[in-house]
Amino acid sequence: MAPTATTETGPTRAGVLNSANAGFIVYRTGQLEYDFVDDGIKFSADLVNYLNRAQGDTISTYLFTEVFGARHRLHWLVHLKSPHDYQRLLKMVDTDQAYQDISTKDRLPARGGGNWERMFVPGTFSERVLCPQHGFGKPPEGAFDPRTMFAVPALYQTTQPEDIQLSSATAGAIVVRTGKARYEFREECRQFAVAWAEYVNQALPGIVTAFLFEEIFGRQDTLHLMIHLRSLGDYGRLTSLADEDPGYRDFLRRSWVMGRDGDGTWGNLYVPGSLQDTVLLPQH
Repeated sequence: MAPTATTETGPTRAGVLNSANAGFIVYRTGQLEYDFVDDGIKFSADLVNYLNRAQGDTISTYLFTEVFGARHRLHWLVHLKSPHDYQRLLKMVDTDQAYQDISTKDRLPARGGGNWERMFVPGTFSERVLCPQHGFGKPPEGAFDPRTMFAVPALYQTTQPEDIQLSSATAGAIVVRTGKARYEFREECRQFAVAWAEYVNQALPGIVTAFLFEEIFGRQDTLHLMIHLRSLGDYGRLTSLADEDPGYRDFLRRSWVMGRDGDGTWGNLYVPGSLQDTVLLPQH
């Protein structure tokens, strides 16, 4: 069976890449034309399912819809071990007949003809490259092959047991929290983000698993917290921590800049206005 995102909790099937065990993620977004929403979702699901059948041993792709944001914007997370594996996708685009049948056949015969180029708003496809934040986490000896993995997988950032960790393959919802670190506090901002994720992971095991990723080949010091929720309703459990957990309130008041008090708290580590939450639901 092709790997697809699911709302079930627990570990994902062995060998299937996801946000916890991948070394490199291509994060793509695209806006559907309102007249072709159903057609665009069907096309996207067909393509993802075929990619996972054909490349599932090396690349796993999951499809999500955005909620509480832009209506009918789709999100794809393409999980790889290394950027070298992306070459397999490029080869498929050029030479794989089944792939070309999905992406080029007339899927709108009764509506003027066409394929994905009519279903999506021109110029809205964009890609960012994310990798697990380096410098955090100590995997056991022999846990993975560093010759094939671009970065240490995110699952080693936390002490939350691996068998209860949520990921892009098992979460019922994902909050992608993006923020721009101030250049002068780039290291402190990363330390805060990983520590915040670990606090949440320990406070809400089996309900929330958060990992930190950094954007590469793009905007420098742009950080992405991928917050995996058991269900969309559990977002309330996350936001209520500040009201229910005195330790969490104390954590948020900590200073992360050595020798500075007050202005070294987490709010001064990010560029103002840069923090943004995007909520994703798996599209089956």
